Amino acid sequence: MEDALNSEILVSELREIILTSYLFDGYPTALEGFRIINELSTLPETQFDPVEYSTENIELWQQRGEQLCHQIYGLQFVPLMDSVNNFAPELKESMIVEGYGKVLSRPGLHIVYRELCVVSILTLKFRLRQLRSHILGALRVGANVGQLETATNAAIQFLPQNKKLRCHETLSETVARYHMPK
Repeated sequence: MEDALNSEILVSELREIILTSYLFDGYPTALEGFRIINELSTLPETQFDPVEYSTENIELWQQRGEQLCHQIYGLQFVPLMDSVNNFAPELKESMIVEGYGKVLSRPGLHIVYRELCVVSILTLKFRLRQLRSHILGALRVGANVGQLETATNAAIQFLPQNKKLRCHETLSETVARYHMPK
């Protein structure tokens, strides 16, 4: 975290990355990340706006979430939503409103960088099905293969050899599938 604070990344962008992490690695990770950045940062906390759960915001998050989820999943959006509704109906609405609307579509960090962070988290967590989806999503929002390799390699170094190989295969196969003629 200190290296990030000493680089050209803004504290507000780091906070956005930490916020994104709770969707893919839970509240404990995000809370620890915010605690650490607050200890290391010289910016006063008052520079960051709290999120309010107003009716107006929830409607905005619903709209933004649907738009971004469509963008990330492309033609797979409807099958995805049908599938989630079948196996986890409790998460269908919150996935759109909370995940894609409130967090992933927030201003403050470009969606390409947010998706690259998600790719790193999913690589580290070894969640290959989700990793495939977010590699495709990152490509659909404008990430390039080199960026995806960097995001994957940042996390892969912490994995055992057999998982490293599977993550590299997942990246290669997913990129090849994306670049296949339609």
